[in-house]
Amino acid sequence: MLKVKVFIISFLCSIVLFSQKKEQETLKEVLQTIEKTFNIKFSFSEELIQGKSIEISNDGDVLATILTEIEQKTGLLIKKINNRYYTVSTNKNIEVCGYILDLNSKDPLINVTVLAKNTGVSTDEKGYFKVKNLKETDTLSFSYVGYTPIQKTVSELRAKTCKIIYLNEAENVLNEVIISSYLTTGVAKNNDGSIVLTPRKQGVLPGLTEADVLLSTQQLPGIQSPIENASGIHIRGGTPDQNLILFDGIKLYNTSHFFGSISAFNPYVVDNVTVYKNASNVKYGNHISGVIDIKTMTDVPKKISAGAGFNFTNADVNTTFPIGEKVGIQFSFRRSISDLLNTPTFDRLSQKVFQNTVIAEGKTLAEEQPFIENENNFSFIDFNTKVIFKPNSNNTFSLQQIRIKNDLKYILDNNDDNERRFDFIDIQNEGYGITWNKKWNTNLSQNTSVHYTNYTLFYDGNKQRDNAVYDFTIKNNEIKEVAFSTVFSQKLNAISELNFGYEFTNSNISFNLEQENLDLFTRSDNRDRKTNNQQTLLAELVLNKSKKYNVNVGLRTSYMPLLDKTFFEPRIYGRIMVLPSFWINTSAEIKQQYTSRITEIFTSDFGLENELWAISNGKEIPVLQSKQVTLGVLFDKKGWLIDAEAYYKNIDGLTTLSTGFEDTTTGETIYNGSIRVLGADFLLKKKWSNNISTWVSYAIGENESNFAGLNKGNTFSGNFNISNSVYIAQQVKFGKFDFSLGWSHRTGLPFSEVLDRGFDVEQVSLGQELGPLNDKKLPSYHRLDASATYDFYWSKKRKVKSKIGVSLINIYDRKNILRRTYEKDVDELTGSKVINTVDTFSLGFTPNFVFRVRF
Repeated sequence: MLKVKVFIISFLCSIVLFSQKKEQETLKEVLQTIEKTFNIKFSFSEELIQGKSIEISNDGDVLATILTEIEQKTGLLIKKINNRYYTVSTNKNIEVCGYILDLNSKDPLINVTVLAKNTGVSTDEKGYFKVKNLKETDTLSFSYVGYTPIQKTVSELRAKTCKIIYLNEAENVLNEVIISSYLTTGVAKNNDGSIVLTPRKQGVLPGLTEADVLLSTQQLPGIQSPIENASGIHIRGGTPDQNLILFDGIKLYNTSHFFGSISAFNPYVVDNVTVYKNASNVKYGNHISGVIDIKTMTDVPKKISAGAGFNFTNADVNTTFPIGEKVGIQFSFRRSISDLLNTPTFDRLSQKVFQNTVIAEGKTLAEEQPFIENENNFSFIDFNTKVIFKPNSNNTFSLQQIRIKNDLKYILDNNDDNERRFDFIDIQNEGYGITWNKKWNTNLSQNTSVHYTNYTLFYDGNKQRDNAVYDFTIKNNEIKEVAFSTVFSQKLNAISELNFGYEFTNSNISFNLEQENLDLFTRSDNRDRKTNNQQTLLAELVLNKSKKYNVNVGLRTSYMPLLDKTFFEPRIYGRIMVLPSFWINTSAEIKQQYTSRITEIFTSDFGLENELWAISNGKEIPVLQSKQVTLGVLFDKKGWLIDAEAYYKNIDGLTTLSTGFEDTTTGETIYNGSIRVLGADFLLKKKWSNNISTWVSYAIGENESNFAGLNKGNTFSGNFNISNSVYIAQQVKFGKFDFSLGWSHRTGLPFSEVLDRGFDVEQVSLGQELGPLNDKKLPSYHRLDASATYDFYWSKKRKVKSKIGVSLINIYDRKNILRRTYEKDVDELTGSKVINTVDTFSLGFTPNFVFRVRF
């Protein structure tokens, strides 16, 4: 009975004692009180608990509960030796976990970056993260694109269960994200109408094992590649040469490998890709269609990272590492493996690329003696380097470099007749840049940069007999361009900003051609180098009130001394929320372009090098000008996303040199003309759960060309006019697996029909034998693509991450006709002159495989 009374008295004393501990006490006092209350002893170092205070809850009537609370609040480890003695020591292996959600929607945020002093992780599809080997004094930072970053201490996160952490979308950010998961993770839509892709966070897309920068953009509504090329990006009726593509500010004139098949950018070093389909920022000039702005690392890395991998076309390595706290370096190198290993992917690409060229003809001849393929070597490389120097929080300097190179050498011999055919193509684009970002104060910043780009296309082709050349062609197209710009950003208040600046661009473009055929002609076209020094003043006012409204009004004023003309390019974009989760947007713009690509109609050589760059001279090559207006709506609520935009675009300054149209009378006259495009883009997406999404995109449009002197003065469809196209995609995540399936269908491209299959040998132009231009359409195009990836770690330490993946293009092996042209020929049996149809076919069934490892 005495023991029971003692227990009751002790119990009541403990309740009274701990009920008084409303205010924090030193940890030493708390431990001493516990010793007296529960008749135990603690062993600890005075230094260990010095300066620590704690508040114990009122309901601390159980010793184990009290000790657990002390551990959670102090980060210390209390270990029981026996019923009386306990030790207090440092916990050197603290582990915290949690779930990161959107503050408003409460949806999980995937791929949120969680960084501690010596480690870092990303959240999974449930928003979950776990960080090990932490110390009590450590602080974790949480960051995600479009959201305000936050920090939390280890003591805040320590708990018996994983804590829920909320991130709020960034407020008062003038270019904030309005839709964080536009198609899939890693694809967002900004307030100004641009779309941002983050390749390293991007979910797997149908037909892609990796986040190919240019192929990924073609998943967006309104962007297509009619001839299945990575670089063949047509944005709302514009052609690829009318787009502006920048890599860390460096303008590129060649953006692909293997004649357009693969984009020339390693996605594993790309931080983000900003895509404008309309009303681009005023800092972007010399284009009349879309903008694709590619950025690599923008800050000094905190730790070393490296990666390597290969697929069935190329292999690459990349690394990012700091040198101290102020300097960071990033490097990437990628090379084709086609000359080392024959793969089914490269075989399929080769069949598509080389059809209707001398290589396809050579392969046919080589099937029968006496022709032999002595050499057929193709290779490509790309590498880029970036150095960031950040001496303080107000200044950041960066040096950037990129090099893209493609080589092809082909030799066909006929030993019986001592004949040889030789073809060599070298296409290169290298660029360099230096950038200085200066923050003068909290409201004023400045971005100054100098960039240089050098593009060259060299082709050498000849035919030899008895070691004497009797037919040859040599081409050399070169661009050297230096650009300087400085742009100031002045924040006027919480919702407005003024951007203004100056640009200077020096462009030098030359084209040289030597051509000789002893039987037919001798031709020489050695054009002097054309130089243009363009100066531009620009200004833009940005108004942004969170997600309620956004207005961008800008003007570029450029003087072109080559033509002694001044050009004005006004641009405006506006968006307003009319109902919760429902916005209306509109834009209008005028743009000019003074460098454009021309097409050689009469090329008689290799067949892949007939598109050449030139500077506008105001005559045969006018300055291109586009005018575009858009009107759209956007709805985003409870997993449903609807984005629709209608647009009208008019392009002036086109010539038959740039479009490839022939004069149907003589084939020699160059005509000027224009194109009018009227269309609309639609996107419907449903996020069924955190792991399942479906989207459907649909584009409708009509491209009408008008060239006086062509088609009897009547309008006709553009060469790449696609009246209707639909794309249906499904994405499913299951644990570490990521699956996607996509089906595309579109109307066939237009073509002109031959009226008479015979021709007069004196006639120069095939156009004389054609009916109305582009009044017929090829059969509809459709194909089914799929992709699957699996991410895993090599050990429980999660230091080495790997990915394997497969993609299947055109699963049911549809033989799509991409385009139709014609060529003159002579029937070997009858000797009569005939016109043959030349069809270009799409990729057949094409598998690919990827394996990657990242440290």
